Amino acid sequence: MQGLLTQFDWGARSRMVDDGAPELAGAVVVSSRASPEGIVARIDPAVAAGGDTPGVMRELVQWGLQLSRASGAAAVQVWVGPGQAGVLQGIGLQKVRPWWRMDRTLAGKLPTPLPVGGYRLLDGTGMPTGSWAEMHNRSFADHWRFSPRTEEELVAGKPPELCLMAITNGTGEPAAVTLSQLETYSQDPRPQSVGLVSSVGTVPDHRRRGLATWLVAETLLRLRNAGATYTSLYVDGLNETRAFDAYRKLGFELAFETEVWEATFR
Repeated sequence: MQGLLTQFDWGARSRMVDDGAPELAGAVVVSSRASPEGIVARIDPAVAAGGDTPGVMRELVQWGLQLSRASGAAAVQVWVGPGQAGVLQGIGLQKVRPWWRMDRTLAGKLPTPLPVGGYRLLDGTGMPTGSWAEMHNRSFADHWRFSPRTEEELVAGKPPELCLMAITNGTGEPAAVTLSQLETYSQDPRPQSVGLVSSVGTVPDHRRRGLATWLVAETLLRLRNAGATYTSLYVDGLNETRAFDAYRKLGFELAFETEVWEATFR
């Protein structure tokens, strides 16, 4: 994130609202990413509690919508917590997705990783450069609003032992991937540090075989060994492969729901 923000055009893509109070009334940042459907922009508004919160939120989001349309975006998204329908519905946005954070403790007994016949496990210590982005993009190409990722985005700064890939025994064909890292969040009720499972993907031809369950179970053990006391992951609440069912079997529970609102420009 720090690397991306150094190249961010703050002057053109961010605004602040100052109402004269000691703290800002609100701020917004608009980012964008390429996808097969065209550029998808994302509006991230933040408003201070009290005052004209709905009015400030609406003003910030409307500015982001206008900027995104003028920049040629095919779609624009706003990711917010529940309760913003009254602000977002009347300005051309529709709720399209629930996005879930699922949590579990790493204390006590963890699920046993069960290897899948015909596959073997590798981690970042034995993988060639460039293999993670190719594998990730193949795994997620058929997901909602897929956007290709680069090698630097995916694995830069991650411990190699927390980057896992399942490959076939015979040909060594990549089949599934799990990426994770340790994070520390200030003013957060979760026990620190948190093991964040940032990517879990399986190539379509290798799905429904238990590969993701195997890799995530192995990841939980490695995260605890690395010092994490708690773990979180994020999943599309309308995921067609119902990945959240596998996460529940591994002890994860729904902890927080974000709403994804979207407008498309034709």
